[in-house]
Amino acid sequence: MMSAKTVNILVVLILIVLSLAVFGNSMTKPLGRDEQMYCTGGALLAEGRMIYRDFSYAAQLPYHPLLCAALFRMFNTTHYLLVGRMLSVFCDILVVVCIVGIYRYIFRSFAITGMLLGLAAAVLYVFNPLVDYANGYAWNHDVVILCVVLSFWLFISIDYKQKSKYWRIAAISALLTFASCMRITTALVELLFFVMLLSQPAESIKQRFKTTLPFLAAAAFVSIWPVWVIAQAPRAFFLNLVKIPMLYGEWLHEIDMVYNKFELTLTCLTQPGYFVLVVLAIYLCLMIVCLRRRLKIPNTINLLLAALLPLTFFIIAVIPPTMWRQYLAMPVPFLIISFALPLLYLRKLAETTSISKHFKIAAALVVVCVLVAVACHPVVLYRTPIVLVPERWVPIEIHKISEDIAEKLKTKNHVLSAAEGSKLILTLAPLLALEGRSDIYTELSCGAIIYRIADSMLPSERSITHTAGPKTLGELLEKSPPSAVILGVEMRRLEEPIFESVVKPDWERKVYENGIVVYFRP
Repeated sequence: MMSAKTVNILVVLILIVLSLAVFGNSMTKPLGRDEQMYCTGGALLAEGRMIYRDFSYAAQLPYHPLLCAALFRMFNTTHYLLVGRMLSVFCDILVVVCIVGIYRYIFRSFAITGMLLGLAAAVLYVFNPLVDYANGYAWNHDVVILCVVLSFWLFISIDYKQKSKYWRIAAISALLTFASCMRITTALVELLFFVMLLSQPAESIKQRFKTTLPFLAAAAFVSIWPVWVIAQAPRAFFLNLVKIPMLYGEWLHEIDMVYNKFELTLTCLTQPGYFVLVVLAIYLCLMIVCLRRRLKIPNTINLLLAALLPLTFFIIAVIPPTMWRQYLAMPVPFLIISFALPLLYLRKLAETTSISKHFKIAAALVVVCVLVAVACHPVVLYRTPIVLVPERWVPIEIHKISEDIAEKLKTKNHVLSAAEGSKLILTLAPLLALEGRSDIYTELSCGAIIYRIADSMLPSERSITHTAGPKTLGELLEKSPPSAVILGVEMRRLEEPIFESVVKPDWERKVYENGIVVYFRP
């Protein structure tokens, strides 16, 4: 039997390895299309422009750009992609630590067992193929997950007999509202927490009101800034949140770029690293049902919340008209966390009745799941050494290309006059211009996400949302011609019209790594 000190050292060492793996994963990911919108939103907000009113920000609420903008201003940097990804890495590492912490808290009567199971849970999380695929990008996914995980930890640790319950409830509400004001579908999770809070026994209606008031007050307070932003341009907000995603979904269906939701879900759930979680979940559910009389569950609300959280995220995954693999990564941490309470009940059963076989089988199954997850997705560890080679980090490579483009504009005297728009670059990858302190067309701040469908909107709607499509881009370029064009970052069908209508034979051409091609106007 290992001592507590030995277990703690082991936990710290493995957490360090997992953190390095998380960091390596983020720094090796190719530049994503969605990152263009998220980072550009933060960059423009840092310049003093307002979301929705001054530029488009499709399908999302504004807190993530605000968080990014604060970091950009704090560090006074144009390494937008690097900072955005570092934020995600920070959140991912905290989620790993929280998973271990939640297991340790739940198993506080069996400290060593809790730490070892928490460590196994953290490994299952990091080595899950969908988590590995979705985490580490500069988008709001990782921050939202952290907020909900922290909220769950706070919820199960509330002592309703202590006054500290009020600040914990307020903190839960603030975290969940913050997350909901990044990704609106998280409001379903916030509603779930509120229902669970209302389900807690109370002595009177007055006591129940006092318990829920901090939740409502914190939600109202955190909502003030997003509501103010929306009030600046309510019509633009509606178009960004409702009509643009609808048109985008229709466009994807037209070009047959959508997954069948059932087939995608089945494919993801049958990947070894995910399938072992499903098997473990089914086994523990059966144990709860079959042994419910012996287990003597003290707090069914915590168990119910733990069970409903992954289910809620599965529902959220299928709500959008188009479904992507990364959506099915969101239930994973909560599915893994939900194992903790059933495992605790089995451990207590072994302690009080000497019937230890059920816990031993469950613990052995956890070990097998960990081995399968690691063996089937070892690439998580293979990327770790890149942490020591910053020049190979994708955000650093992107920034070097951006600076080179900007420098070439200066040295070749391709800078336009201030009246025409200094260092104005036409591209569907705005980060490649912004990181070098060049200017972009605000109408393309979301990259290809809105450009693809902007022509389907009314002229007044394009004006309100500050967007342009392939057919209407020419009008924009006549007023402000570009000093350079960056191609090779999107589908050929989207970039060909730009190349054919803008780039002339006498434009200088330079090819960078990853297929990026820049044309400089003479």
